[in-house]
Amino acid sequence: MASRFPEGNLVQLKPRKGHDMTWSCDKHGEPIAFYCKEHGLPVCDRCAIKNHCQKPCELDDIEDVIFERRRKLDEKRPKIQELQKQIKALDSKIKTASASGDTHLQIIKNSIQGAYNDKMKSVEEKGNRMVRMINEEADEEIRLANEKREKRIKDCNTEREKERKNIKDKETKLLSDTKTISEIVSKKIKDLSNKNQHLINTITNVQSTISRINQHEESLVNEAPQVLASIDENISIHKDVSDCLDRIQSEVERVTFVEWEVGGEYYGKIDGYIGQWESFRSINIPSFVKYPLVRGLIGDDEICVQDGYNKDMYVTNISADQHAEKVMDGGRSTWIMSCSSVDRNIIVCGKGRKDYTGGRLDTHITLYDRQWKMIRDISIPRNGSDSSVYADVDRDGMILAAQYDQSNIYIINPAYDTINNTITMQGKKVRGEVQALSSGDVVVKTGDNEFTVISRSGEEKAFIHCHEWVVSECCVDKQTDTLYIVHWDGARTYAVDQMSRDGIIQAKKIMEYPRSDRSHWLSPCLITSSGNLVGCDGDTLFLHKKAFVL
Repeated sequence: MASRFPEGNLVQLKPRKGHDMTWSCDKHGEPIAFYCKEHGLPVCDRCAIKNHCQKPCELDDIEDVIFERRRKLDEKRPKIQELQKQIKALDSKIKTASASGDTHLQIIKNSIQGAYNDKMKSVEEKGNRMVRMINEEADEEIRLANEKREKRIKDCNTEREKERKNIKDKETKLLSDTKTISEIVSKKIKDLSNKNQHLINTITNVQSTISRINQHEESLVNEAPQVLASIDENISIHKDVSDCLDRIQSEVERVTFVEWEVGGEYYGKIDGYIGQWESFRSINIPSFVKYPLVRGLIGDDEICVQDGYNKDMYVTNISADQHAEKVMDGGRSTWIMSCSSVDRNIIVCGKGRKDYTGGRLDTHITLYDRQWKMIRDISIPRNGSDSSVYADVDRDGMILAAQYDQSNIYIINPAYDTINNTITMQGKKVRGEVQALSSGDVVVKTGDNEFTVISRSGEEKAFIHCHEWVVSECCVDKQTDTLYIVHWDGARTYAVDQMSRDGIIQAKKIMEYPRSDRSHWLSPCLITSSGNLVGCDGDTLFLHKKAFVL
């Protein structure tokens, strides 16, 4: 390999072609003489002889090579100079392009950042709007929830105050009834006490008179008959006072406080005594109700009256003295047979239908809410052609239902519309309303002037019948099991008899009222939970309350 000779050890070579040769071989230290074109190496003589003397090596004189290559380089100098200028111009252009590119890309970058800053701002604003909307919706929901809560609390408090007032009013009435009885008893006892004191004074005088007349024969003869008569009279008065006192004690002992609860509603009344029924109010039935028929009592003060002509249903609030308000349009093919309350929210009606052909009575027992909107129908088996159904509710809230002219009475759970029990009468059929007693027994109209009390097993407990009842209807006081029989006595007068559940007559004709020309059918009397008795002559509802009488 060729290298420069070390300084101070130069070998003087013979100049050739005007060039000084100072280049020597690294291996042999001899001057470079040739250039091997095959290997691209400068070599000395020894290298040429030893390693590059045969093909494919081709040797050129080194000076020729140097001269030729210098010539070529010299020829390139103008191009190099031009290239330098171009490079400098390109460098300037690069710098300009770089600056321009940087400026342009910065603009792009700024545009990107601006665009995405706008998008980010839009996202932030959208997010903030969503958060505000969520907060506003949540605040509104909270406000509505608070309003709903406040309303429910207010309604609860209002209902509580209403129930408190209702209970207080009932308590006040019962205490007033008790006070009235107490005052009647006290007045009667005071009268008896005065009579007895008068007797004591009279007997004392009689004893003095006897002592005096015994001393004189003339006085004895003349006054003894009057004295004897006075003694007999006072003995009679004493017996009357004693009997009256026993009757007072007996009547007072019969007074009872009856309380019960139905459908969450509490009731109570003073009862047990026969007393005397006194009229205290009458409510006219409007003339647009052409043929009024009383169909039942819902609650303590609302009486259902149906127009027998067009089958429209009306309700009259007897405590508010309101006239009939229509609650349901009738129809020529469907009518109400009976109405009763399941609880404070639900009413059950037994119905009749003309030309009904179904295999079951699917639309003959209907539940309504207090606005008389239909809730649903309850189905019972059908037997026979007449599809009229009577319905009532016992103290446990179970529905009693029976088809006219059949022997079966169904006990239905209104919560599930299921028949829990079937009562089958032996040898008798339903000819009118079925009504529950507090004992669980059932009173069934089984003829125009007869009623039968049966147990839940179908056993006959009592048969209630009277030849004086030409046509009759029965109303049951479910709290005392007292029966009130309204009947047409053959003239144009309706009367009400009071019976025990065993069929014993407790009082005859406790109410009487003439039959109206509007009346084509006999309407039953009704007993309210507060103990008032309501009769209907076809024109007017007559309200009676029972007074304690000694």
